[in-house]
Amino acid sequence: MELRQLRYFVRIVELGSVSRAAKDLHIAQPALSAQLANLESELGVRLLARSVRGVTPTAGGQTLYLHAQAVLRQVDRLRRDVAHAGALPGGPVSVGMPTSAANVLAGPLIAAVQQRYPDIQLSLVESLSGHLRELVGNGRLEMSLLFEPAPPPGAAAREGGDLPHIHGVPLVEEELFLLSATPAPGARGGRVSLEDAAAMRLVLPGRANITRQLIDQVFAARGLATQVMAELDSLSTIQAIVERGQAATILSLSSLVGAGARDRLSALSVGAPPILRRLSLCSPDIVAMGSAAESVAALIPELVRDIVAAGGWPGATMLAATEVP
Repeated sequence: MELRQLRYFVRIVELGSVSRAAKDLHIAQPALSAQLANLESELGVRLLARSVRGVTPTAGGQTLYLHAQAVLRQVDRLRRDVAHAGALPGGPVSVGMPTSAANVLAGPLIAAVQQRYPDIQLSLVESLSGHLRELVGNGRLEMSLLFEPAPPPGAAAREGGDLPHIHGVPLVEEELFLLSATPAPGARGGRVSLEDAAAMRLVLPGRANITRQLIDQVFAARGLATQVMAELDSLSTIQAIVERGQAATILSLSSLVGAGARDRLSALSVGAPPILRRLSLCSPDIVAMGSAAESVAALIPELVRDIVAAGGWPGATMLAATEVP
């Protein structure tokens, strides 16, 4: 198997056509088809399914596509690291962030990278943890911050959750609060019971959201059903609805944006023990990081520690991160 064959195959999948890939690669179509046939013969599996609309990868082809992308990126990093050995790390680095984490960390990370590593081109991808987990698992992101339920006391979280090839370093545990425009009925000492919270009209993220899944699990474990009037994946829209008094929500304080947002809303701990989620820095373990990505991966826990220590991440508690992914 040759690197050029992997490049050819990746381009065919990206364009969905052997003829278009041949034109893009400046290769005669029969020659490209012959390279594809050699690759299928060597692997002993059909890689592409053909139809009138073009080609799509088979199950084996999709697996090869994901691994080939990782291999080609690794080769590119190798060349870049060797060419710039001894110099400051440089080149593109992709980092995923859930929206609430981005609210706190994106600005400081961009500033720190610009100051320490001016030759690094940082690419931040903001999305839901579930989607980011897939991007990390298939190697399309070099690293990502990912939320997951905090493990029970004395239990260890599984690295990478339910996806293989992901290594995670826990950074913080973050509490989820009942947020409302007016104090919740039954609130005492800055806390509201699960029963009282379940009786309130709520607007929550959709069921695919990791935080929503955690909320549902906590209430279901007590035999309670939440009164969800709407599901939204936009944190800013949820915040606007809550500030207008239309409903309450259960989210982290880091989800709130805008001057004075925390002063306009009541924030109560929910239940005892409180609802906690864990934020980890995760990366694929099928390929090694380049020097630029390693530098960013080492920088993120440092920034998180500084932000938490300075009180810039309300509701978050720093966890011991002994290594970088």
